[in-house]
Amino acid sequence: MKYVCLLLLCLCSTFLTYAQAPKVTKQITAGRTATPPKLDGIPEEDIWKQVEPATGFTQMAPANGSPAKQQTEVRVLYDDEAVYVSALLLDTAPDSILSQLSQRDGGQVNADMFGVYFDTYLDKQNAFGFEVSTAGVQTDFKATSNGNETTWDAVWQSAVARHPQGWSVEMRIPYSAIRFPKKDVQTWGINFWRSTRRYKEEAFWNFVDSSIQGWVNQFGEVHGITGLKAPLRLSLMPYLSGYADHFPQEQPGKKDLKTTVNGGMDIKYGINDAFTLDMTLVPDFGQTQSDAQVLNLSPFEVRFNENRQFFTEGTELFNKAGLFYSRRIGAQPMNYYNLAYDKERYGEQVEVVENPEKTSLVNATKISGRTNKGLGIGLFNAVTRNTYATLRSGLNDEEFRVLTDPVTNYNVLVLDQSLKNSSYVTFTNTNVTRGSGFYNANVTGLMTKLTNKKNSYTLNLSGNLSQHYNKGELPVGTDKVELGHAYAATFGKTSGNFQFRLRHTAENHTYDINDLGYLDNNNSRESQALVAYNFYKPFWKLNNAYNALGVQHRMLYKPAAFTQLAYFLETNATTKNFISFGYTIVWLPKDGYDYFEPRSYKDGVPDQKWRKPAGWEVNSYISSDYRKKLAVDLDFGFYWAPEYGELDRWIGISPRVRVNDHLQLVYGVRYSDTPRGFGFAGNGVQDSIFFGRRKVKTVSNTLTGTYIFNARTALNLNMRHYWSNATFDKYFLLQDDGNGRPLEYRPNSPSANARNFNAFNIDLVYSWRFAPGSEVSVVWKNAIYDSALPERPDYFLNLRNTLQAKQLNSFSVKVLYYLDYQVLRRALKT
Repeated sequence: MKYVCLLLLCLCSTFLTYAQAPKVTKQITAGRTATPPKLDGIPEEDIWKQVEPATGFTQMAPANGSPAKQQTEVRVLYDDEAVYVSALLLDTAPDSILSQLSQRDGGQVNADMFGVYFDTYLDKQNAFGFEVSTAGVQTDFKATSNGNETTWDAVWQSAVARHPQGWSVEMRIPYSAIRFPKKDVQTWGINFWRSTRRYKEEAFWNFVDSSIQGWVNQFGEVHGITGLKAPLRLSLMPYLSGYADHFPQEQPGKKDLKTTVNGGMDIKYGINDAFTLDMTLVPDFGQTQSDAQVLNLSPFEVRFNENRQFFTEGTELFNKAGLFYSRRIGAQPMNYYNLAYDKERYGEQVEVVENPEKTSLVNATKISGRTNKGLGIGLFNAVTRNTYATLRSGLNDEEFRVLTDPVTNYNVLVLDQSLKNSSYVTFTNTNVTRGSGFYNANVTGLMTKLTNKKNSYTLNLSGNLSQHYNKGELPVGTDKVELGHAYAATFGKTSGNFQFRLRHTAENHTYDINDLGYLDNNNSRESQALVAYNFYKPFWKLNNAYNALGVQHRMLYKPAAFTQLAYFLETNATTKNFISFGYTIVWLPKDGYDYFEPRSYKDGVPDQKWRKPAGWEVNSYISSDYRKKLAVDLDFGFYWAPEYGELDRWIGISPRVRVNDHLQLVYGVRYSDTPRGFGFAGNGVQDSIFFGRRKVKTVSNTLTGTYIFNARTALNLNMRHYWSNATFDKYFLLQDDGNGRPLEYRPNSPSANARNFNAFNIDLVYSWRFAPGSEVSVVWKNAIYDSALPERPDYFLNLRNTLQAKQLNSFSVKVLYYLDYQVLRRALKT
C-alpha cells in the first residue's frame, strides 16, 4: 500500500490545477412531413428542403478537433410512423470513395460510412445507433454506459447512391425500432458521423473530443419533434430448422446418422412506450459458432464467448454489473461426471448409454426499458428442464436413468438509475433456484458511477453479496446459508492529456457468483495506482499516443498474505502512416506466491503456496494499415524468471488479404513455447503436493474467409486447428515455504501425465436476408477432438492423426421469418 501512497503524493499538485474548457452543444430542428420521402438514396425532393441542414463536421481522428476534409449536409424529417435522415456527403474526389462489401453489423471495413445516433431520453448515456456504408450495408447498435452492444438488431430501411458530387444516404427508422419518452414535445440528443476511409478520418457533427470520457454525453440536440405516439411494437419471428448430424459411433445399436426437425418462435412486444418484452420459445442454438476449445492446465475454468443471439442481444442492462454469464444457462449438467445410482440394485459395473453434455432450455424471457425519469429496469428469466443420463446395468442388463441436472429457474433483476453528469447507480440481483435436493444461489450487487460536471473526475463504487443455500453435504433437516462479499472502489481523472487512476478491489474466500456469473478465483485483494499522459492530436510522426505507468499490489483476502508486486509501463500509438503499435513491460521486483496452483484448501482457504521468483514480462504488437489490400498483425512477448530459468515466449502473426470488394481472407497462426515452466503434478499421501517442471508447446491456426455476394447475402468460413502438448521432465515435493524439493521418482498421479490435445473445427455458413429481419441460413460444421500421442510433440503428426480421427459432421438449414404487426395491419387495410 505504501507504493500507492507515494504515487498519489506525486499526483496531487498536478490534477488540482487542471481545468477543462466548456463545449458548445449544437442544435438542429427536425421538420414534420405529411408525405414520407422516397428512399432511393438521392435526397432531392422538396420535402428535404423544409429544414436547415446540419453542417460543419469536426474530426475526432486522426486530427482531433480539426475541421473535416469534406463537406457534409444532414437533414432530419419525421411523421407519425418514422424518423427520416438524409445525408449529402460531398467529396472532391468521388472516384476515390471506397466501397468494400461487408456483412450486416460487420463493423468498420474498407468503405466510407455514415451514421446517426439518437439519445432519445437525453440522459447522455444511452443511444441508438444506425450506420450505412457506401456499399449499402447496415450496422446498428445500442450505446450504453457499459459500452456498445453491437449484437442489438433493429428493422429499418436505407438506400445509398453514388454521384459526381460524392455519395448520399437516405434512412427510414420506424418508431418501432427505437424507444422514446411519452411527451408531447420531444428533445433528443443526436449526432451524425462520417467516416472517410481513404483518410481514416472519423468526423462528427457535434464534436466528440477523444480526450473527454464518453461520447453520448457529447451529442448535439434535435428540437421540433411534437405529437409522437409510440406504435404498438409487436413482432413475431417463427423459425423452422432441420439437422442431419453424422458421427461414427462404432457401437452396436447406435446409429451414425441422426436427423431432427425443430420449430419455435421469438416474440418482441412493446409493453408501453419504454419497455419491451423479448421471449424465445423452444429455442434452437445449433447453428451458433463453435467454441474455441483449449487445453486448460490452470486451476480455473475457461470462459467461452456467448454466441447465442438471444443472450447477446438486448442484454446490456443485465451485463452491466458483471454478475451475469449467460453461458451458465444450457451448460453442462451439474452431475455430468457424478452419476450416482443405487449400486445394490444395479451393481458396481454399469455402461453409460447416453449422457447429455448440455441441459435443455425450455424458454427465456427478457423485459427491459427506461422510464422518462431515467430509470432502467431489466428482468430476465430462463427455465431449463430435468436432464437425465441413461445407464445400463451390468448386473441385470436393465436400463435406468440418473438425474444429472434438475429443473432450474434463472432470474436476473436490474434497476439502473441515470444521474446527472453521465453518472448512474445500479442494483442487480441474480437468483438460481433448482429442483428438490439441489442447492440454490443468490447474488446481490450495488454499484455507482459519480462524475463531476466537467466530466473530468470519476468515482466508481461497488459492493456485492453472494448467498448459497444448503450447498454441500448437510445433516438431514438442517439448513445452511453461506455468505460471501466483494467490493471495489476506483477514483481517477478520466479526461484530458494527463490522467490517473487509484483502484482497490477485494473478494473474500466465500464469495462465489459462478451459478449465474463468472469469477475465475476469489479470496483476493488488489490495489493499483496508475498515471497516464495521452496525446490526442498529431505530433512528430504520430497521430496519437497513449502512455501509462503504474504499480499493482496483490494479496490473499484470507489469510492476509502477500502474493505479487508489479510495476508496469504501457504505450499504444498510431503513426501518421496508420501503423499501430504498442508494448507493455511488467517488472516483478520480488518473489511472488501462487496460492491457487497447489489446489489445496482447508476450510475453504488455501493452505499451500508455490513461490514464483522475481522476473519480467514483455508484450508487444504492431498492426499495419487495413486500407491496403495486404495487411499484417503481429504480436509477441515473453516471461522470464532468472532464478529458476523459467521462460515462456509467444508470437502470433495474422496476414489479411482483401482480394476485392467481395472477398476477404484472414489467416492467423499463434505459437507459444514454454521450455521451462512449472505446474501442479498431483497429490500424494499425507496431503503431500507434487509440482513438475514442464515443457508446453501450443500452435493455433485459424482461417477466416468472407465472400459477400451483396448487402444481403454472404458466405462465411471459420476454420481452426488448435494443438497443445505438455510434458514433465522433473518433479518436486512442495515445501511449506513454497519451494520444491527435487524427487527421484515420478508421482503416481494422473496430473503428472503428459497432456496432448487437438481441436479441429470448420464452420461454413451461408446466410441470405431475403426480407427485412428475415433470414435463411445453411450451416455445415465439422468438429474433431483428439487427445492421442501425448509423448510425441510433433505438430504435423498431430494434425495428420487428428484429421484421421472420428469426426462429427453437422448440416443444418434454418428459416427465420420476421412478422411486424404494423406491416400486417397496413397490408390488411389495403
